Amino acid sequence: MQIKLQGAKSLQVKLRKRPKLLAAKVRPIVKKHGVALKNKTIANMYATYKTKEEGGYSTGNTARDVAKDGLTFSQAGMTATIAPHTEYFPYLEYGTRFMAARPTLKPAFAYQSVLFINQLKAVMR
Repeated sequence: MQIKLQGAKSLQVKLRKRPKLLAAKVRPIVKKHGVALKNKTIANMYATYKTKEEGGYSTGNTARDVAKDGLTFSQAGMTATIAPHTEYFPYLEYGTRFMAARPTLKPAFAYQSVLFINQLKAVMR
């Protein structure tokens, strides 16, 4: 499963024309929002689990996996990737015929992407 935020084409063109701005201001924004996305995803994981009394079960493996190895940055620093590596993460995110979905990454991404794009647009002004 992979979710990408490509951004507006006009914003990408402007960034290519300003390489110093790219290095000085955009990379820290990518890092800041990548870390925030990771933290929001982990918070959502713990918030969506039911207690054992309510019929839920959680070992916290996926949240620990995201906290430990889930965030990586590209060598250029322009891409942040959040990737839970547990094999059953898609079942948690999208559900199965036996279990309702417990989305964690998608809501975090929807929230954080708006903040990310707004901050990039502010830098480009």
